[in-house]
Amino acid sequence: MQHHVFISYSRRDQAWVDPLVAELARRGVKYWLDREGIPFSVPWREEVEDAVQSCDLFLVCDSDHWRTSDPCATEAGFAVRYGKVRLEVSVGQDLTRAAQEIDRTWRQAAHDHGTATELLVRAREWDRDGRRGKTLVSRRIRRQFDALPNVAPVEVAFISASRRRSRRKAAVSMALTLVVLVAYLSGRVAPETEREVNKRLAEQAAIYVSVGAALAAIEDDPYKGLELASDRGDNESAAYATIHEEASAVNLPDDAFTLPEPARQFTDPTVSSQVRVIAQDGDVWVRNTNDRTQRSARQMADRPAAAPDGAARRSDVEIRLQAGSSRIQVLREGGLWRTIVLGSAARTARLSPDARWAVVATDTGIALVDIARGTVRDVLRGAPAPVTDLVWTQRSERIWALAGRSVVSWRVTDGTVLLDQPDEWFAEVLPARDTAHLWVASRNGALRLIERDSGTIVRTVRAKGPIHVVAADPSGSIAAVVDTASKLQLVELDTGTAEAVNVPGDCLPGRPVFSPDGHALYVPCRGADVLVVDTRSRRSTGRIDVPEPGVGAVALDRSGNRLFLGTVGGGVYSITPGSGKSPAWLYRVGCAPDIAAIATGAGAGGGPRLLPVGEGTGLSGCTQVAHAQDGTYEWNAFMDSRPDSVLALAAAFDPTGKAFAIGYSDGSVVLHPSDNGMPRRVLPRIAGGVRSMLSLPSAEADGTTGDLYAATRSGLLVRIPWCPSCLSNEAMAREAGQRLRQAESLGLYKPSATTSMPTP
Repeated sequence: MQHHVFISYSRRDQAWVDPLVAELARRGVKYWLDREGIPFSVPWREEVEDAVQSCDLFLVCDSDHWRTSDPCATEAGFAVRYGKVRLEVSVGQDLTRAAQEIDRTWRQAAHDHGTATELLVRAREWDRDGRRGKTLVSRRIRRQFDALPNVAPVEVAFISASRRRSRRKAAVSMALTLVVLVAYLSGRVAPETEREVNKRLAEQAAIYVSVGAALAAIEDDPYKGLELASDRGDNESAAYATIHEEASAVNLPDDAFTLPEPARQFTDPTVSSQVRVIAQDGDVWVRNTNDRTQRSARQMADRPAAAPDGAARRSDVEIRLQAGSSRIQVLREGGLWRTIVLGSAARTARLSPDARWAVVATDTGIALVDIARGTVRDVLRGAPAPVTDLVWTQRSERIWALAGRSVVSWRVTDGTVLLDQPDEWFAEVLPARDTAHLWVASRNGALRLIERDSGTIVRTVRAKGPIHVVAADPSGSIAAVVDTASKLQLVELDTGTAEAVNVPGDCLPGRPVFSPDGHALYVPCRGADVLVVDTRSRRSTGRIDVPEPGVGAVALDRSGNRLFLGTVGGGVYSITPGSGKSPAWLYRVGCAPDIAAIATGAGAGGGPRLLPVGEGTGLSGCTQVAHAQDGTYEWNAFMDSRPDSVLALAAAFDPTGKAFAIGYSDGSVVLHPSDNGMPRRVLPRIAGGVRSMLSLPSAEADGTTGDLYAATRSGLLVRIPWCPSCLSNEAMAREAGQRLRQAESLGLYKPSATTSMPTP
């Protein structure tokens, strides 16, 4: 965001800051502030630095809390570095007067310095994007930049490149005008060529019109969308893939039963082994939750008392709504925490027992709200009538709803939850000594060994200090831990013994990687290059010099013979460890993201696959995956449009390399086939930002190639089965047919004739 007020404040002053922000929004003041509770870490610093650099006014909400806050001091340092106009207001002063002063100062700063800020931001994005032409500016905007004094070298280069592009565009426009004029005057365009061009254009137009009609049908009636998808599995075209992605993304009921009379309300605060409903005539009906083939309920002789709420609830969070309003409020410890805007008016809402989610019945479906982020993550559809009441199951994995005479249910979590620690922040999921177990690292310093299938905790050891990132050696016996103070330690996972490793002052360590034999540790330094540590002596033995400063990620290929490096400027390099050579440049990822992780996988023909992710991942042109063939890397771009976030901190390939997954900071996991990139499968219902992912081969011949494990900042470890063969138009068409048959058995769908579509 350009031309905004950066609000620097202490979270302990939020009760005063929130009304101030509301008043600023009412006045039309653009602002930026951290609402996500990002830790004082490298990703936080990068995000905040960009926001400060892009602002017109740096606002200090001054208090004793602000003056003793390390994050606030960092923010103020960035403001000094970039010469920002600074305004201080005292926490506790009159809000109206403070808002007036901020509004006036911001508008004056935008007038005086707005053009310079815009040039700074545009030049920075152009440089990060590999200095490509699509981010250059028009002649009109460039003339405003020409008048600015004291511009930086990158800004001078940006203005010059914009000027050259304007000249080229003018020349091309003139040339095209001349070509058209000559063709018109000569009249010598071949009729056969014209007819062939028109034919192909008409075919493509028909395809895109039909795709648009199909997407509109999915939005209007999800069951009609499944009909269309089930009939489109005869080829692997991108047009069909688009339809399958949208149709499969709709969350429909997977259980339902009916009552003789319209339902009034549920009898219990949560559902455990039975669903009990009061009908409009006062009768009470019940059905066992595990009796999923039963489509009716049995009447109870007496109206029962409400069952005890067996759920482990958080008492400090609650939600409020006003009937007919499209906004709900989330309160924490009695104070306003979040205001969430829905797509339509809310009827009723229920908070999940673990306080991670809320479901809100609206005119367009049931909104699934991520409480921590304050966003709608999904809309549950397919109810046969307007929803009048909602109830959660005790484990927060499913909801039930009343819709006329129907009682319907949706599963609202993706994957299988193996570990649930709602008061913790999981930093990493790591391989163990055997494939039946794995390690989970929590930010509080705990490293837990758990059973891979059940999630049972076998052993817990503790690192010294809070964990930022961590890596495990191939034998699963040593963990390299980088704490939140950027100190490195090696932890013996059998005993919990920790030993510090000295790190040079210019190295801000990121997530390291061990050599195949575990004797060497490669540590990326965000301010420098790569540090090499001998794990036996616990000493650094050298460095790998990288042509550009700042390495954000390192990874080894499956053989361990190639080390890949990702820089904070989006560069990707490779080197053979121990060769003594300089890293070879491979590619610069589009939009020049700050690469946070690199996933490697097996490729056809033995060449590795590469997937660098970081800031900007998912945007068009900003995300590329590579496959090496005969020593040459072929890079292909793709786009993920559904996640709310464009920050990815984790990625993984399945054990065969035929599919890959990206974990986003909003909690979404997106699965792709490696070769085609489409159709994707989006999993939006994992609470908390994904911090780490681990891919393990399958222990049994169950039709999958293995499992994907995702660890989130909300203290969840989730298992997702890999199925590369499911990521095709043919497979998704079969799945759409299966979902239709299920909906028909539930009484929610009646078959109808399908429509045809031009073959791409």
